[in-house]
Amino acid sequence: MTDGELFTIFAWGLGIAAVLIAVAAALLVAVWLSARAILGHTAEALEAAEQIAADTQVIWQLADTNRIAGEILMGAESIESHGAQIVAAVSTPQIIRGG
Repeated sequence: MTDGELFTIFAWGLGIAAVLIAVAAALLVAVWLSARAILGHTAEALEAAEQIAADTQVIWQLADTNRIAGEILMGAESIESHGAQIVAAVSTPQIIRGG
């Protein structure tokens, strides 16, 4: 093998290696750009999720309101029942026996 042939093989190998390195670098840059895009979309999704949580907080408060309204209704029904008993007791004539 002559020096010229050896140099030609070396040059081809170096060229192929350079092309492979360039392709690998391009793929690495593409992965890096995709990762940045994913990070940006993740930040947007997190912001949307926080907004959804804030917007649905009213629903949880409504459940508490309904529970408390039920308790108030039970109290009002109890007052109504006791009031009816008082009215019945007061309006019924009582016989008072004297000594």
